[in-house]
Amino acid sequence: MNPKPRRFRIYLAGALAGLLTVGLIALVFGAAETPPREAPDYQRYDLKHPWFDGLDWDWFLDMFNQPSIKPQQEGTFQQFPLDSVPRTGVEPFIAADAKVGNQLARDVVPKNPVPSTPASVARGKFIFETFCGVCHGNTGMGSALLAKGMPAPPIGPLLSVLSEAHLYNKALYGGPLMPAYGFQTSATERWDAVNYMKSPQFGK
Repeated sequence: MNPKPRRFRIYLAGALAGLLTVGLIALVFGAAETPPREAPDYQRYDLKHPWFDGLDWDWFLDMFNQPSIKPQQEGTFQQFPLDSVPRTGVEPFIAADAKVGNQLARDVVPKNPVPSTPASVARGKFIFETFCGVCHGNTGMGSALLAKGMPAPPIGPLLSVLSEAHLYNKALYGGPLMPAYGFQTSATERWDAVNYMKSPQFGK
């Protein structure tokens, strides 16, 4: 009798027994309750008692509790939310008192890279009326709404003398009373708004 087939059957039976054993162990440990993972609290609330349904759904927390600037939350352009990475890179920060020659740097840099085409002006009109017109009015002459307890100044008469860089940086960084809109708008959207403010179509 050839011993090879018998030896092969013994090896095969041993391999199957090993696989069954590993499978049973995996089932036992897989059925055991695993402790909830420790997720970063980007929202600054009790993650053990979520508000939405009272259950600690990991997948829901991953979608809701993201590293981002939350509505009405202040942030900076140098200290981004924990674990976040800006998709479009970081614009060079220009200090408010930085100068280029005898001029404030925010009045001269950066240069407008977006051509003032009809399409850009049309997009800028939408951006201006969405973010700026709420306080400054769609014609730039102010509105009945208040900005932090004070009326927003009429900017329409000043647009012809304010530089493109000044308008862009004002939207990017904000001011003493004006909030920054760098988080809500992209660089192209801000330049579109500048093109609109500098166009004959402004306020029409």
